[in-house]
Amino acid sequence: MRVLVLGGYGLIGSAVVRECLARGWTVIGAGRNPVRGRASQPGANWIRLDLSRHGESADWEAALTGLDAVINCAGALQDGGGDDLDAVHHTGVNALLRACEANGVKHFVQISAVGAEADAVTAFMRTKAAGDACVRASALNWSILKPGLVIAPQAWGGTALLRGLAGLPGIIPMMHSHAPVKTVSVTEVAIEAAECAAGRRPAGFEADLVETEAKSLSGIVKAIRHWLGFPPASILSLPGWFAGLTGAGGDIAAWLGWATPLRSTAMRTMAAGVTGDAARWTAARGASPSTLDQTLAATGADTQARRFARTYFMHPLVIAGLSVFWLVSGVVAIFSRDAAASILTARDVDATVAMSLTIGGTALDIALGIAVLIRRTSSLACLGMIGLTLAYALAASVVTPHLWADPMGVLVKMLPVALLALVGLALNGSDR
Repeated sequence: MRVLVLGGYGLIGSAVVRECLARGWTVIGAGRNPVRGRASQPGANWIRLDLSRHGESADWEAALTGLDAVINCAGALQDGGGDDLDAVHHTGVNALLRACEANGVKHFVQISAVGAEADAVTAFMRTKAAGDACVRASALNWSILKPGLVIAPQAWGGTALLRGLAGLPGIIPMMHSHAPVKTVSVTEVAIEAAECAAGRRPAGFEADLVETEAKSLSGIVKAIRHWLGFPPASILSLPGWFAGLTGAGGDIAAWLGWATPLRSTAMRTMAAGVTGDAARWTAARGASPSTLDQTLAATGADTQARRFARTYFMHPLVIAGLSVFWLVSGVVAIFSRDAAASILTARDVDATVAMSLTIGGTALDIALGIAVLIRRTSSLACLGMIGLTLAYALAASVVTPHLWADPMGVLVKMLPVALLALVGLALNGSDR
């Protein structure tokens, strides 16, 4: 059997690819970055396809030749950052469906979301619903699967955030802590998608992939904390307006290129809860879906999981801290440039040269403080911070060596600054 998996290196897509490969199928994985796909799932054949850029059925013909089924796991959370929700969830899906009909593809499996309705409060859900409507109107043997909160062995997106919250010491601040949420194992989602692709569900099968009973969001965090092996902690419920501020901050971070689950769409979705009805799925599979506790128990928490949870919030704090340090250093030096230059002139450095070095240094400080906030330039900025710190230390050792013995540790404090930039560089690499 030959199957195309769109979004094949995402959280659900990668699990679907693994399941299909385990069944001995030929799998073509598709996404914007096939190199990333080959690194994560080398057993599949990878091609570059983007739903947002393939809006005509003719764009898909080459990829659909000889296929038995298509499983669409592609999606985006919010417009911006290179994502177009309507193109990814609706118009691109419609073009793909028309191409599947024209090229004899038998089965089409759509991974949607619980709460995808035409009148939903978020554009994410509304565009998902529009894509689902196109699937229902197609002549294919189609299935629409709507997972709840997906729990996987690897940390990803919103579930990574929940692990980070579970890893906080003492008190856990939470927004929408009482919202009802139903989870689902990513493994069970992948199995169900493969069953549908193989024709083991009736045409027009549509089901919510969720556990039977809901937990509160705080209850889920407590369950994850227990799974990680951490002692119990108190939940501090934050007011609703705080969620709005957090979502706005997340949108700004996304605009700067950072992948964050703390966006306004996620905040509004969580406020409404993530529920669904497990009855149809339970009847189709002949067994109840795994509960959250069963899903977690199937994957033991190791040292890596515990360390990730404990350090999850360190990445944004490190980046923000580096930015503030270098920006403040630069701004303060601008207003104190005469005093800064006097350190050099006291060592017989020409006044013009001293002022030029001072102004040049402050400009570099401010540029690095800005660049580290932008995802595309953040790692380069961290390297620049390390290099500039070492250059400052070397120059000071030549021009003002007595500062190494300064009781305030003026030069000694350069070491933790360079080390923090090194930590930022490492954390930047870990989110790819």
